[in-house]
Amino acid sequence: MSSKKTFSLLLALFGEALIIFFFLFFFKNTQTEVLILNIFVSTIIYCLLFVDLIFPWVNLKDKTQKQIGSIGIRWFFTYSYLILAIGAMVYFNNVKPTHFAYQLMIHGILLFLILLGLFISFSTSDKVSEVYFEEKENRDRIDEMKKATKELMLKVDTMSNIPSEIKTRINELQENLRYLSPTNNIESIGIESKFIEEVRALKNCFLDNPLNIEIINDNIKNCERTYKERKQIFSN
Repeated sequence: MSSKKTFSLLLALFGEALIIFFFLFFFKNTQTEVLILNIFVSTIIYCLLFVDLIFPWVNLKDKTQKQIGSIGIRWFFTYSYLILAIGAMVYFNNVKPTHFAYQLMIHGILLFLILLGLFISFSTSDKVSEVYFEEKENRDRIDEMKKATKELMLKVDTMSNIPSEIKTRINELQENLRYLSPTNNIESIGIESKFIEEVRALKNCFLDNPLNIEIINDNIKNCERTYKERKQIFSN
């Protein structure tokens, strides 16, 4: 644990000690079970406010930024709980003293609501993370297509006996990939994999000596056909 976190933890414990001392000193004549309940509720409130100093909710190193997607939900439930819990303590202990059982029931309901809110925020964070990785996977497949085509272009550029028409068509194939958008359509996965295999097969054609121009043209047509097929697919 870093020195910063260690100091933050010690500071949090010191703050908790102050809370306990405050209640024991100023409310020592309060019914014991009510006093314990108030200390418990105050500790929850204190932890909700202090925990971000020790364990920041937003991690800037996390590329998914999943916490940001749920921070609004978390704040809503957190501050709603703070207002209601503090209001309940003030009302039950000062405005209208209420039997311990009723206080326990109300604070139990409020605790359930904050736990529910935290559960919803964590679920939302997980959903944001899932969406990020799904989109990344979709982008990675397009990048793999571009990488395979670029390797093909580099291979062709090192050869001097390639007809200009073939170079032009391969260059157009590479340029056209710029206009492809990632998609979550499951059909695209097979087509993108097919395109990569066809580009690699085309690249292997340039290893032949002498070159078979007819086979090269056929493979280029396959790549062009697969590209057009993929271009027609959009996200669901």
